[in-house]
Amino acid sequence: MSTTEINQNNILDYMKKRFPDRVHAQLKSVSEIIGELSKENINNLDDIDNLMIKYPPNEHVPKLEHEIGIRLSDVGVLRSLLVAKKIDEIKDIIESWRPLPTEPERLKDPDPFVNIGSGISSYLMKSGDNIKIYATNEGELDISFDELGNRIGTGLPYLRRLESRLESFREILSRSKCINGDILEDFEKPIHRYVYILLIL
Repeated sequence: MSTTEINQNNILDYMKKRFPDRVHAQLKSVSEIIGELSKENINNLDDIDNLMIKYPPNEHVPKLEHEIGIRLSDVGVLRSLLVAKKIDEIKDIIESWRPLPTEPERLKDPDPFVNIGSGISSYLMKSGDNIKIYATNEGELDISFDELGNRIGTGLPYLRRLESRLESFREILSRSKCINGDILEDFEKPIHRYVYILLIL
């Protein structure tokens, strides 16, 4: 058991041992992943082991690599597991809201949690008995690793902004019986289908 705090040297050694057949990322990427791990309260090598036990790389990484057509570096593997962890945390928060209001059937958050300069925005939405994402370039997306971790490779910054918007959207839901929500009248077919790979490979 290793409770030694993660630093650049020991995580380099760790990743070389755990992922000997993968490209080893440059020092800048290693420094960045240490910061990302710290934000998720993963501070020692044991914590990384526990992350990989809960989110086995051989279950999460192959589908993602098949989707993007690129083999992840060692840092990319760790980041993909952090994405899976963050998605589960978001799902747990949403699950605590149940039961959702029955009406309206479909309700869109009036404010996007991501708004890219080209007009590609992402919103939280209620669709029936589920909370989803509406992305203007993709349409409705489930909050799941298969949708967010694989198909559009959302990445941690995207998910953290989603997470920060949850409480505001919950308040909108709680008032939805008293006011007319922003019903999804304007949700047409997706404009285009882009693939965003925000994971650092």
